[in-house]
Amino acid sequence: MKTRNKIFIGSGVVLLIMLIAGYGMVSASGPWGDPGRGFSPRFHERGFHSKFPNKDISDFILWRMDKKAEDLNLTEAQKAKYEEIKENMKTQFSEGMGDRQRLMEQFHEEMDKENPDVRYMVQTIKAKLNEMSGFANKNLDLLVDFYESLDSTQKRMIMDEIRDRMEYHQS
Repeated sequence: MKTRNKIFIGSGVVLLIMLIAGYGMVSASGPWGDPGRGFSPRFHERGFHSKFPNKDISDFILWRMDKKAEDLNLTEAQKAKYEEIKENMKTQFSEGMGDRQRLMEQFHEEMDKENPDVRYMVQTIKAKLNEMSGFANKNLDLLVDFYESLDSTQKRMIMDEIRDRMEYHQS
């Protein structure tokens, strides 16, 4: 083999190794990451959860509900009942995120005082719990109404899903 071919093959192998190593480094730290920094800032001092995950969680829950509703092949009347539940939850999620932020700000302001008013904080929590309880009661009533509108096959599909999830969480 000629020297020229050896140099060409050798430099090709070195280039391939450099590309693989570069791809590995970019994959590990992200394209805009700093390899000396370690984890991205979202992990520092907060565990693995963002400060206000409600938006992401609400989108995920609604997406998951839509996915399961598609599997049921709902009739028009059933779709209307499903949409009512979904809209109610969307409203609660959007209002709940703002309420949570305001509540946390109030608590921080109160805790920054020299003598925080614990009675005020407890009353606020009680009011919020009562509000959440009312939301849950309303949605549970809508859910029962929706479930009763399903045919036996659809009911069986839902019950099978619930049983699978219960079995998974028991183990």
